Amino acid sequence: MAFLHFGSELKRFGRGKLPPLGFVVVMLLPLLFGGVFVSAYYDPIGGLSKLPVAVVNQDEGELDAGSQVVDNLLEQDNIKFIEVSAEEAREGINDGTYYFGIEIPKDFSDSIASVTSDSPAPATVNAVFNNSNGFIASMLGNQVVNTVVETMDTEFGVRIVDNMLVGFSTLGDGMNQAAEGATALSDGVGSANDGAVQLADGAATLRDGIVSANDGAQSLADGASQLDTGLASAATGSQTLADGLSGLSAGTDQLGQGATQVSEGVGQLVDQVAPLTALAPDINTQLIILRDGAATIASELSDPSSTYRSGIDSAVTASQQLASGLQTLHDGSSQLSIGARTLADGTSQLAAGSEQLVVGAQALRDGTVQLDEGSNQLALKLSDGASQVPAFADGADQTIATPVETEQAGDTTPLFGIGLAPFFMAVGLFMGATVTWMILHPISRRALDSRMGGLRGTLASYLPATVLGLGQASIMWAVLYFLLDLNPAHPFGLWLAMVAISWVFISITHMFNNVAGPSAGRVLSIVMMAFQLVSSGGLYPPETQSAFFHWFHTYDPITYAINLMRQMIFNQTPSGDPRFMQAVWVLLFIWVLMLAISTLASRVNKILRMKDYHPELKI
Repeated sequence: MAFLHFGSELKRFGRGKLPPLGFVVVMLLPLLFGGVFVSAYYDPIGGLSKLPVAVVNQDEGELDAGSQVVDNLLEQDNIKFIEVSAEEAREGINDGTYYFGIEIPKDFSDSIASVTSDSPAPATVNAVFNNSNGFIASMLGNQVVNTVVETMDTEFGVRIVDNMLVGFSTLGDGMNQAAEGATALSDGVGSANDGAVQLADGAATLRDGIVSANDGAQSLADGASQLDTGLASAATGSQTLADGLSGLSAGTDQLGQGATQVSEGVGQLVDQVAPLTALAPDINTQLIILRDGAATIASELSDPSSTYRSGIDSAVTASQQLASGLQTLHDGSSQLSIGARTLADGTSQLAAGSEQLVVGAQALRDGTVQLDEGSNQLALKLSDGASQVPAFADGADQTIATPVETEQAGDTTPLFGIGLAPFFMAVGLFMGATVTWMILHPISRRALDSRMGGLRGTLASYLPATVLGLGQASIMWAVLYFLLDLNPAHPFGLWLAMVAISWVFISITHMFNNVAGPSAGRVLSIVMMAFQLVSSGGLYPPETQSAFFHWFHTYDPITYAINLMRQMIFNQTPSGDPRFMQAVWVLLFIWVLMLAISTLASRVNKILRMKDYHPELKI
C-alpha cells in the first residue's frame, strides 16, 4: 500500500505547468553547491596570473640585487607583477588597482652583501596589503610573498654558499699545499738543525781561537809598546850620534884648515931656515917631514876623496840616515803600538762576542730541535686537517642552500575546487534534501488515514523523496564527472555513495518535518545544515575550531558523508582506511534511526489536533 501512495504523491507533478517546473528546480538546486561552487572555485590558484600586483624597487646598493629580483618577478607567469613607482603603488593599492604590493627597500643589496661583513643583517622585503581588496586576496598575497621570499632565499643562498664552497675548496687546496710546505719545512728544519749543531761546534772552536788570538794580541800590544820605547831611545841616540858626527865633521874641517896652516907655516919656516940648513941639516929634515906630514894630514882632513874625510862624510851621512830611519821606525812603532792595543781591545770584544755566539748557537741548536719536532707535528696536523676538509661535487651549492626539498610520496595535492568538492557536494545534497520537503508532503495524511502502520506511513512519504534524491545525486555526479573533470578513483562507487548520502539526508529532514511539523521542520533543517557546515571538517580541520564545534564534529552526519565521498574520490584502496567503513556504518545507523523516529512521529500524527488545522506558523 505504501507503494500506491508513492506513485500518487509523484503524480501531482505531472499536472499543470508549475509542478513539473518545480520538480525540475528541486532536482537541480543541489548543483548550486555541488556544481556551481566547485566550478567557481575549481582552480583559483591557477588564476593568480591575472592578479595585478605592484612591485616597487627602491634598492640603491652597488650589488643591484633589487633589479635582479624585480626582473625575475616580471618574468614569472603565475602572478601579474607590474613594476611601478612607490607613489603609484600606494595609490593603486588604496583604490584596488593592485591587490597588494611588494617593495624592495633601499638597503636590500647592502643587506645581501653584509653576509661577509662584521655585522651581517637579513635582507627585508616589504609587503603591503589592503583588506579592503578582499581577505582571500590578502591571504593569497601572503602565500605569494612567502613563495617570493623562499625563491630569493634559494637564489641568493646558492650564490653565498657557492662562494663558501669555493672558499672551502681553496682552503682544502691551501691546507694540502701548507701540509706539503710543512713537510718541506720539517725536512729543511732537520737540515738546519744539523747545521745548527755544526754551527755551535764551530762557534765554540772559533771562541777558543779568538781567546788565543786575544792572548796573542795582548802580548803583541805589550811587545809593540816595548819596541816603541826602545826605538824612541834608539832614535834619540842616533840623533845624538848624527849630531856628534856632524860636529866631528866640522872639527875635521877646522883641523884640516889648521893642518894646512901648519903645513904652510912649516913650509915658510923651511924656506926661512933653508940658509941654515947647512948648520942644522937634521932640523931642516925634520921640518920638511913636519911640513909634508902636515900637508898629508891637511889633505886627509880636507880632501873629500881622502879615506879619512870620505869615511867621516859617510859616517855623518849614515848617522843622519840612521837617525831619520830610526825616527820613522819610531813613528811606525808608535802606530804599531796603538794598533796592537786596538787589536787587543778588539780581540777582547771579539772574545766576548764569540762567547755570546756560542751561547746563541747552542740556543739555535736547541731551538731547531724543537722547531723540527713542531714542524713534524704541523705537517701531520695539516695533513689530517686537509683530509677532513669536505670536498664538494658540482651542484653542492644548490643542495646546501636548499638542503630540504618536498617529495610528495602520497597523493598529489588536488586543485582547490576538487579538494573542496566533497564538502560542496555534501552541502548541496543536504540542501536538496531540505528543499525536497518544500514540494513533497512530509506527512501523508492519506496513508495515515488508511490506518497503515507507522513504518508504512513513513515510507509512503519518504520513498517519493528518494526519487528526487536519486535524481539530485545523479545529476550532480554527471556534472562533476563529465563537465568538471572530477575523475574520482571510484566513479560508480562515488555515485552509489552520493545516492546513499542523499537518502540519509532526506531521512534527516523528513524526521524534522515529521516531529516538528513542516514549518518548524524546514527551519530546523536549515539550522542543522548551518551547524553541520561549520563542524564537518570540510574546510578546516576540526582541531582548529572551538571546543563545541570540535565536539559536534563527531556527531555531524555531513562529517561522515564527506569522509565517504573523499574515500571514493581520492583513495584507490578505501578498504584499507578505517574511515571508509566507519562512514558507511554511521550513515546507515543515522538512516535507520531517522526512519525509526519518523515512524514514531507518524503514529503520533495519526491523531489530528487543532494545530494541524490552524498551524501557528506556516512557512
